[in-house]
Amino acid sequence: MLPYAPILVWVIPLIASVLMPVASLHPKVRDLFPVVIGFVTAVFAASMLPDVLHGPPYPNLYISWVSIPGLFNIQIGSLVDPLSVFMCNIVAWIGALILLYSLGYMAGDESLPRYWFFMLLFIGSMVGLVLADNFLSLYIFWEMVGLCSYALIGFWYKRPEARKAGMKAFIVTRVGDCFMLVGVILIYLNVGSFSFAALESTLKTEWIKPVFSIIPILLLGGAIGKSAQLPLHTWLPDAMEGPTTVSALIHAATMVKAGVYLMARTHLIYMNFAPEAWLNALIWVGAVTALISATAGLAAVDLKRVWAYSTISQLGYMMSTLGFAVGVGVLVSQFHLMSHAVFKALLFLTAGVIIHELGGMRDMRNYGGLRKEMPITFYTCLFGVFALSGIAPFNGFWSKDLIFKTALETGHFWAFIILYITAIITVAYSFRALFLTFFGEKSEYAKKFHIHEPKVMIIPLIILAAFTVLTGFFEHQFAEFMGIHTHGIGGIDPVILGLSVVAWIIGITPAYYVYIKRKPSPEIFGRGVWGTIQKMLFECYYIDKFYYLVFVDKLTAGIQKFRKTHPGILNFNVCGIIGGFLVMLLLILLLVA
Repeated sequence: MLPYAPILVWVIPLIASVLMPVASLHPKVRDLFPVVIGFVTAVFAASMLPDVLHGPPYPNLYISWVSIPGLFNIQIGSLVDPLSVFMCNIVAWIGALILLYSLGYMAGDESLPRYWFFMLLFIGSMVGLVLADNFLSLYIFWEMVGLCSYALIGFWYKRPEARKAGMKAFIVTRVGDCFMLVGVILIYLNVGSFSFAALESTLKTEWIKPVFSIIPILLLGGAIGKSAQLPLHTWLPDAMEGPTTVSALIHAATMVKAGVYLMARTHLIYMNFAPEAWLNALIWVGAVTALISATAGLAAVDLKRVWAYSTISQLGYMMSTLGFAVGVGVLVSQFHLMSHAVFKALLFLTAGVIIHELGGMRDMRNYGGLRKEMPITFYTCLFGVFALSGIAPFNGFWSKDLIFKTALETGHFWAFIILYITAIITVAYSFRALFLTFFGEKSEYAKKFHIHEPKVMIIPLIILAAFTVLTGFFEHQFAEFMGIHTHGIGGIDPVILGLSVVAWIIGITPAYYVYIKRKPSPEIFGRGVWGTIQKMLFECYYIDKFYYLVFVDKLTAGIQKFRKTHPGILNFNVCGIIGGFLVMLLLILLLVA
């Protein structure tokens, strides 16, 4: 391990982000500096792997943050264990490749210093989040990640859609964050510490207070918001208004993985009480989210939006798997998280090449026939689609089949059925996107452009495509690294393989006949009953419209009735603020009592 790697691995990108205004004084330094920092961060992350795998338990590093003698001492520490180091490497290496890709994708943008600042801050915050050894540090980085996502989704703020998408992501995730904040406060009030270890020790050795029963639900609320699970999933499809590099980073390595990580981190802690209710909540939130978002992907015409719905769906797989069993649930979920990080980064970056070369167009109906002019993009995207669809020997095959096997072995038959149906739908919408983009005749819109494949954008695609093949073969090694030993993990189960082959056939066949053979023509699905169903799927069951009707329109109208309480008189407003503060203080004192 490199000296002080657990601290420097997140401090370096954070400090580098602050230095971006200075680095931006020279254009070449402005562009190369963040890429170098990205790979330096990745090297520091990789240096921790041998110590976790072969060495003795590494002592946690602490920095005293706020200390009042006799009252409290709040420390910021780095937790070095298999889960944190694994996630740290996912964030760092995927982030480094995306920064390299950005040299081509973002070239010539007028706001590059701001872009590099928030990208480095984003990576540093997420690395800090997964290495945090206590809930307070985790929550601080959790909010920093949310701030960065807001700024980067709305990066092109001159476009109204981007501004609205950034604000929507910020507001919707704040709902979950409020639940999490209350949970963190309750942990401190009842344990006297924010430390993961202190909470685990308390749950094992002391009588469990009734208030503890609500803490897992509060933390789950935070995870649902960050990882875009039902009912707080609506922000993620709209987040596609940001640069594609931002989408890749959010979906593959940062924002949406934070919720899954939180559930994995607290998984064993909360097995000390109400395990059945806790596990069932994870299973059904994940399974229902996976199915609903997958069906929405069938009707989406925006290429990035298709991959956004697939992210929500795959996160549902991870959440559900965490509920299948103690220990092995974490192992299988994180193995699929690794697979997803690789193939989802690949799919978004291939989409970025297409969008970059076609003047920002994201509607797949304006693509067609691109495989001849973009062969590397086509083949790397094909690898990504194979991995997402769970086709052998790509990594998604190994991780998804392991999920199915775990579901059946632990007796969760109905969850398995839902996830299996979702797998069929996943194959269908993935190949639909592939066929619409790369096959058929080239659209009149696409003919207007001289298409090429920038080398600096192709290199990360080739690396990620290679890893979609390689990473799936390391199930046993991954289990050994995570320190979770189970019997029968890895290998090919004939029954699961047979079911997977059936899923591939059922999913690919209609996509092939509709979008390649055009028998029947895709237009038929826009008429009659099919048209109604397609509209419902396109609007994702009108969930978003319901929220706007109830929480935006009605709430706005209701708030206007209280407009008179804000006359604009300073003294009046100050009194209101002080009064509100005193009420909150009284509630906290009553809660403590």
